[in-house]
Amino acid sequence: MKKSGFLWSSTTKQDVKRQDRSIPAPPATFLYSAEKRPALVRSHCDNQMALYMGKWILITMTLFEESAIPLQYKGADKLQGSVSSAVFVLDNLAIVIDGKLYLYSLTKGTWTPAQGLEHITMSMHLKYQVLVENNVQWFPNVLLSFTFCSLKPLSCSDHHRPLVSGVKSTVSTVSALQCCFSKDKACMDVSSFVLLYNLGSALEDQQVYMSSNGGSSFFNLPMAPKATEFIIGVFNMPTVSSIVAMLADNQRKTDDHPMRDPLSSIHVIQPAGMRGHLIIWSPHMLLYSPNHDDNGAMAVLTSNGVLYYGRAGLEATTVRFASVIDMSKDNLMLFSDYGDLMLIEAREDLLLTGVDFNHKVIIVQQELTRTTPPVQSCPVEQFHSTFAGELFYIDMGSTVHLSAVYIPSPLCKFFPLVTVTESKLLSVDENSSLRKGSLSTVAVDLMGRNVSCKDFNPLKAHILVGCPPGKHTRILKDITTCTKGTFTQEQLQDNFSYVIPKAVYDPQHLFRPGSASSDLHISYSITDYFCPLLVYHDTPWIPSLELWNGNEFVEQVSADFVMFEVNGMYNYQYLQSVQDAKCVSQPQNWTSLLSQQQYEPNPNTAWTRSNYKSCKDSDGPPITDPEAQYQVLNMGTRNRILFPNYNGMYVFKVIVVDPSYSYCMLTTTFSVYVYGAFPPHPLPSGLALGIFLAIFVVLLLIGFFFSKRNYKK
Repeated sequence: MKKSGFLWSSTTKQDVKRQDRSIPAPPATFLYSAEKRPALVRSHCDNQMALYMGKWILITMTLFEESAIPLQYKGADKLQGSVSSAVFVLDNLAIVIDGKLYLYSLTKGTWTPAQGLEHITMSMHLKYQVLVENNVQWFPNVLLSFTFCSLKPLSCSDHHRPLVSGVKSTVSTVSALQCCFSKDKACMDVSSFVLLYNLGSALEDQQVYMSSNGGSSFFNLPMAPKATEFIIGVFNMPTVSSIVAMLADNQRKTDDHPMRDPLSSIHVIQPAGMRGHLIIWSPHMLLYSPNHDDNGAMAVLTSNGVLYYGRAGLEATTVRFASVIDMSKDNLMLFSDYGDLMLIEAREDLLLTGVDFNHKVIIVQQELTRTTPPVQSCPVEQFHSTFAGELFYIDMGSTVHLSAVYIPSPLCKFFPLVTVTESKLLSVDENSSLRKGSLSTVAVDLMGRNVSCKDFNPLKAHILVGCPPGKHTRILKDITTCTKGTFTQEQLQDNFSYVIPKAVYDPQHLFRPGSASSDLHISYSITDYFCPLLVYHDTPWIPSLELWNGNEFVEQVSADFVMFEVNGMYNYQYLQSVQDAKCVSQPQNWTSLLSQQQYEPNPNTAWTRSNYKSCKDSDGPPITDPEAQYQVLNMGTRNRILFPNYNGMYVFKVIVVDPSYSYCMLTTTFSVYVYGAFPPHPLPSGLALGIFLAIFVVLLLIGFFFSKRNYKK
């Protein structure tokens, strides 16, 4: 009779095809685990994808519901096939075979060895330099320590330093963390970051490598080694902006809980969830971080078959299940999508040359009713939110509002507690040390929650420091040519075009008079610019710039911005001079910034938030031309655009250059029609004056002649 709480089943065989014996198979190496007992590697992003590491190496896409064919290496290298470590990275499986790393494509089924190019400069191929911080923290009462390494942007002084790349030694372990909640670049960078090292090796050997391209190529990870420290694990923890190296020091002594297991027997689990936590275990030791959660549950199976179940939340609570597991079989234990435990046993099918799986399901809720003493019912009625699992962007000076519903039963002693992996996230402004792309996880958990509340998992939200995808700028168009009847939408849609005289534009946007050889014919795009703003030529003018997030108005932009005419027109000026703007240093201008560009002048990239220097900064260059035009605009200042005696169309692009306003590159393009100017006279002014004077003299003579004639009569 089957025990209570256990369900038995086996996999189907329909997906395993018979091999065609008539076709010779290509040379291949069957892979197997270097460990005695089987191990399991699960994908963080696909609950149905997992890797079985035992007598065979097996990939399942259905969480062992169907049979699988043993994985074989098919490549140029001659291998024994011993696998010591593996992890899912993007669309690949990164797997260490015979001390070397290979990438197996999950979509193409091809093998690629990890590569490395010699003497690549850091400025070309590394985005961040890894620096070891001085704060080394010892794990209490065991011979373990953690070294925290932070990722910092490269400085210019590092550009000349060569960095030898490529894996130069035998390795045993590969480590990576999958970011699953977004396709944003910051999240993809996390998933592409791979660490490679030799477990148990001395840190002074520098056998730690990192990759930022999914494991295709590696570089040495700079560390601060000590001869007495040995590597236990190296992990990427983006939500605390660190790489964590777990080390063992053979000179540190303790009498409380000495580490009785060899270094090779220590295992570290970095669970999914981006909470920045680890579980460390060996045959005689189990350590965990207090607020780790992988769906809030943790199970431990001891060597004598005793099964413990607990909630690895803010407070550790565990119970011992009544059922005893048969340890004579090589079972793997994992959680199902429903929160129950599954024991997986692999068995070879000689007929189909595949591997089937036996399943033993342990229904947690039934087991909880059989514990001694009995587990009390969960005293929580509701605990949920709308933000669980969502990604939120936080820009400079902005806020994120999160709310949760918690309804306890009477006399319930649980209370919600909010934790955040990166405390600096609580204040994001221009003075914050958080860089763009920093990730953090906010979690709401119940303090005091016991194992009976298995269905109430911590509520997590992911926060990304950076530009929200929907944030953009718009121009307020209150008065346009369409509203005033200057042009109609039909006219602008009907192949509308206009001509820019050669005297008022520069093809290279360098503001050079006489640089154009011919007039410029422009086809107007009503799709891009809609109806032009209508501006009187003799009125100082500035566009009204608005900040929007999606279809929601945020505010009037209060930051510094610059403008240029996209077709190279330069027949406009600025109201204020450098002196009028009360600058304390010589301000930037379009001409100097465009001339500094390496290739052809490009106003789209010449002046942005990346290179903007405010003239109010006393550390800037001294003022050399106080009468020069001040070309920076701000709706809160008096500086304006002055148009000449000219009627015509302009197409402007606005670029917000203040780096303290937003992480976004805020730009917008719009059209302006200037009206009201007297038409220019076709004759030169001197000639026109001469003709006028001649006509005036002739009229005087005629008048004199007629008046004299009338007098004689």
